[in-house]
Amino acid sequence: MLDADELCDAGVGNSDAAADACRTDCFPAGCGDAVTDAGEGCDDGGVLGGDGCSGSCQIQAGTAEIEPNDEWDVATAAGAEVHGSLAGPDDDCWSVAVAACGAVEVHELAPCGAALTLSLHAPDGAMLASGAPGDDGCAVLDPLHEPGARWVAAGTWSVCLSAVNKADVPDYTLALTTPDPLAIGAPTTGSDTDSDAIPDSCDGDLDGDGVDNELDNCPDVSNGPASPAPALGSTGYIRTWLSAGAFTGGATTAECRPSEEAFVGEDGTLAPALGDAAGDTTWTWALLSGDTYDYLGPYGSAAPSREAYSLVYLESATARTLTVAIGADDGLFAWWNGVQVLDVGSCQGVNADQFQAEVSVIAGWNTLLVKVRDWGGGWGVAARLLDAGVAVTDLVPSLSPDGAWVFDQTDRDGDGVGDACDDEP
Repeated sequence: MLDADELCDAGVGNSDAAADACRTDCFPAGCGDAVTDAGEGCDDGGVLGGDGCSGSCQIQAGTAEIEPNDEWDVATAAGAEVHGSLAGPDDDCWSVAVAACGAVEVHELAPCGAALTLSLHAPDGAMLASGAPGDDGCAVLDPLHEPGARWVAAGTWSVCLSAVNKADVPDYTLALTTPDPLAIGAPTTGSDTDSDAIPDSCDGDLDGDGVDNELDNCPDVSNGPASPAPALGSTGYIRTWLSAGAFTGGATTAECRPSEEAFVGEDGTLAPALGDAAGDTTWTWALLSGDTYDYLGPYGSAAPSREAYSLVYLESATARTLTVAIGADDGLFAWWNGVQVLDVGSCQGVNADQFQAEVSVIAGWNTLLVKVRDWGGGWGVAARLLDAGVAVTDLVPSLSPDGAWVFDQTDRDGDGVGDACDDEP
């Protein structure tokens, strides 16, 4: 007989052991009564998941948590899918092995209850990334948005989760993966010398020249068989120079005007190549990452006043008239095909295109030589050619007068350092 406070009553048919029976307290069978009823994959008599049977009485095929696992250094080893529960102040931590330069990605799988926060800990325990609920309420730690979760060091990393406001979480499921950052299009973290989307800390070929760092006699500068041919950038600035300096002691008629002393020759017969003598020093190679050649890098140890030369060979497909445009700190002389076209004695910083001269460009190889004097402070040069004010980008630069110079692993002096990055090749 069904009384007012009963939901079912089968009399002698009531049972606490039979599936789907009315229980002896006259309530229907349900999840948490320790009997596996219809629609249930399991029933362990509890309302918390994380033990192989979820709070909704479904079998959890992933890895179950093993308490205590509330700190990064006692984390439960994770599989691809993990499940657990949180009660009050409890936190759960899961560990995963990550290959060098890998990534860690975590997604909470629906249905998602109380809001969870995630923290990623490096093998030494340092917290380097975090995750929070997304628009669907499920927590996520995404290496595309968290720099600390991509291009990571090899080792055992830990993901810890906590409920916001320490709410009870009867059941949760996480999917943990360790994707290849390059494969998922993750941004680089830190410097990337060859712009190949792999940070230098993870790149076995830093300069992208097709030669492994261990075998490359110049690993930071492209000089291997896969190196691109020299070319001007989209703004036309010359970024590949032969360079010689620093020279001191030359007499001048003004503080910032270059001296009349020809330390490297300067006339029309001057045609050096990489490694050739330049007075009492040698012609070396400067490969710029920007438009301005800052002489303070290679020559800053010399006291002002001081001078340096930069030279480049430029091939033109046609004969034409162009404008050499140079910014210099401080004064400068410039020669085009052995003829002096600029004489600047003023003191100033590098200002783009400040000093200009019209030049006759021949079809074939042309030579631009620049001498810059520094009276103190900054010291540098930026040069390009213009056609009616528009940057010329079709000239081909070279470091040898016949254009035969190529990026290669040449080491003329046999010191183990390739000519391309050797101060004294």
